[in-house]
Amino acid sequence: MQYRAYRIIFFICVLAGAQINLQAQQLDSILNIAETKYMQEKVYLQTDKNSYSNGETVWFKAYLTADNLPGPLSKTLFAELLNEKGNILQRKTMPIILAGAASDFIIPDSLLDSRLFIRAYTGWMLNFDSSLLCVKPINIIPKKITAKKQAAPVYSVTFFPEGGDLVEKLSSQVAFKATDQDGAPVSIKGDIISTNNKTVTSFVSVHDGMGTFVLKPQPGETYKATWKDKNGLKHETALPVAKKDGAVLSISFPNNELHYSITRPDTTRPELMRFTVVAQSQQRLMYSAQINLVKKATVTAPIVTDSMPDGVLQITVFNELMEPVAERLVFINNNAYSFITDMHMIEQNISRHGRNVLQLDVGGTLLTNVSVAVTDGDVNPVSRNESNIFTELLLSADVKGSVYNPAYYFSEADSAKQHLDLVMMTNGWRRFKWENLLNNQWPAIHYQPDNYLALQGRVLGLSRTSLYNRQISGIIKLKNSAPNFINIPINEKGDFFTDGMFFFDTAKLYYQLSNDKDKNLTSAASFSFNNTFIKGPVFNKELLNNLYQPDKTDSTALIKGNSLAALRRTQQLNAAKVQTLEEVKITTKQKSLKQKLDEEYTSGFFSGGDGYTFTTEDDPFAKSSQGVLQYLQGKVAGLQISTTGEGSATWRGAATSFFLDEIPSDVNRLQSINMNDVALIKVFRPPFFGATGGGAGGAVAVYTKKGSSANNDVKGLPFANIYGYSAIREFYSPDYITNPDPLAKDYRTTLFWSPQVYIDKNSRRITLPFFNSDNCKKIRVIVEGINELGQLTREEKMFQ
Repeated sequence: MQYRAYRIIFFICVLAGAQINLQAQQLDSILNIAETKYMQEKVYLQTDKNSYSNGETVWFKAYLTADNLPGPLSKTLFAELLNEKGNILQRKTMPIILAGAASDFIIPDSLLDSRLFIRAYTGWMLNFDSSLLCVKPINIIPKKITAKKQAAPVYSVTFFPEGGDLVEKLSSQVAFKATDQDGAPVSIKGDIISTNNKTVTSFVSVHDGMGTFVLKPQPGETYKATWKDKNGLKHETALPVAKKDGAVLSISFPNNELHYSITRPDTTRPELMRFTVVAQSQQRLMYSAQINLVKKATVTAPIVTDSMPDGVLQITVFNELMEPVAERLVFINNNAYSFITDMHMIEQNISRHGRNVLQLDVGGTLLTNVSVAVTDGDVNPVSRNESNIFTELLLSADVKGSVYNPAYYFSEADSAKQHLDLVMMTNGWRRFKWENLLNNQWPAIHYQPDNYLALQGRVLGLSRTSLYNRQISGIIKLKNSAPNFINIPINEKGDFFTDGMFFFDTAKLYYQLSNDKDKNLTSAASFSFNNTFIKGPVFNKELLNNLYQPDKTDSTALIKGNSLAALRRTQQLNAAKVQTLEEVKITTKQKSLKQKLDEEYTSGFFSGGDGYTFTTEDDPFAKSSQGVLQYLQGKVAGLQISTTGEGSATWRGAATSFFLDEIPSDVNRLQSINMNDVALIKVFRPPFFGATGGGAGGAVAVYTKKGSSANNDVKGLPFANIYGYSAIREFYSPDYITNPDPLAKDYRTTLFWSPQVYIDKNSRRITLPFFNSDNCKKIRVIVEGINELGQLTREEKMFQ
């Protein structure tokens, strides 16, 4: 009998172990689904400065990552300017190039709101919780600076048992965070009082209203905190009620290593003494272990983090019933998340209208995308509560609640790491809930990742027989550019869809059905055309209020900013007045043929650009060439051209992209064009972001001459207006050397803004000249960016 009992116990243990292994496999499988099918995108917004006056422009750059890599699923970013009520005031759509997108908003002159918000997101992000969208508060400088009567402050404190719950008879570390009514931290101190009014322990905040204490709750006892705020006023706050069963999870860092401990009560039922521990980052399994607490009440184990990505790590403990019983966040910092950008002035002149030259050096060979903001440091001083590219993409985007002064935790301060762990204990995980995933409650996918602009619609009024094997043959006409030809397949139901389009502003699409010479079928049918731009979601006003943390603007900066805003308004009013002049002399600089044709034919990424331009009308060798490739041979350093066979072109070992009238083309089609029909050829150095994949081999764009044939193709055809990406405005930066004007009034507070600075292995040093305003005495420069590995950079300096 005794032997049989042992066998039964043995088989029970084996079955329990098998069950735990199955649980671990199930959790791994769940994370694999989450990582592959529900990858999360993050957005960070850099603005040129922190505060704005009515009528000013907010210049912004968005950076996007997915799984901490610069390869977001989506190719289009939406950004909206919201007021305090959540109403959309302005909206922009932007192409995402090398994990970046840039645009601007103009603050309305008649704005009455004291604060605005920029919300940025992709269509894919709308499949998930709306709290995951990027929302950045924008401070508005009031026209009149008046002393406001301050309302009585309201202070509160929240307690966070480590792991999530207090458990009777088990010691737990309890973190707390004290804030005022605006979410700003406040210092407090107090005592923990038991039911019989005895002081159990004391506590005091150690950093930004946060701190910890240890509590061992007893059965039948409840606890409250009696505490004093910074003004000495007394308060009482109840602590969470302890559970009778469960587990306590605690984290420690001996010798800078990550260790966790799991402790269970003595009264735990035998069937709940085995646990599974899972650690995940960006929905990817980083660690898994089975913990057996049948013979002992506590287990401590290490987690090796050397090879883990930098960022927030979520550690969760599951019992045998697959219930999450404890959870803790930890920040992993292996110092692998950043790269160095060396930024300094090689020419500095703080005097009125002085010329300055900024130099950027980036080591290595990785393709890099950075943005540069240069502002008046007196109007845009360093704020204690500023976010940056590190804090948003590595920290704030993954935790619930607001993190005050997040930049501090990425500083070199000795206490930053310890204080960051307080943030981990007082903020929860925001990406998903284990309970939902375990119950197979996955997000409903309403929006798929897009491939730049898309056009969709339906042909109505024709039979399936008439639609069989048909296409829509279209001519897309942009303002001041050559027509582009497009063919869109139609299915048997009359539906059509095409994506990968890329243009700005509005285009006219002239269309007819293919093989419809007399346009009989085209005339008999009706067509609906729609782009796939999604509507802005309704926003929760309460969420806006919770996200907003007012930044106490420095009084000196407020006064100067308000004064400059008044001067700008006066300047604009004077400029608007009609003046009678005795004599007006107009002098213009004659544009070259290349400039004229570039303005006439090109658009978007093809306009201007870093490369070579060839016009055939002024080149006697063009018409004698047997094709585009032969003509370009030897004309562009680094472009390797072969005319054997079909012909090919490469640059830096990568295949060159070809475009015909800004539509992707193959080499055969280009080679078939008679050089007499070519008006303009542009060769773009790599990378060329108008090409799929970033154009690592550069690009060749060929433009055919506009003429009667093109006009005849359009004449008589129906057309539809198609909306593209928002038009790009160029930041105005005066040049007081080329156009000296000692009487010019310059009240700019943003001196220079360049959101798209691309650096590759052949151009690791960039120089950026700019000129000072009338009264800027302190220049603040911020450089932020990302490289092709997903590493981030931020460099900030003040020059005076």
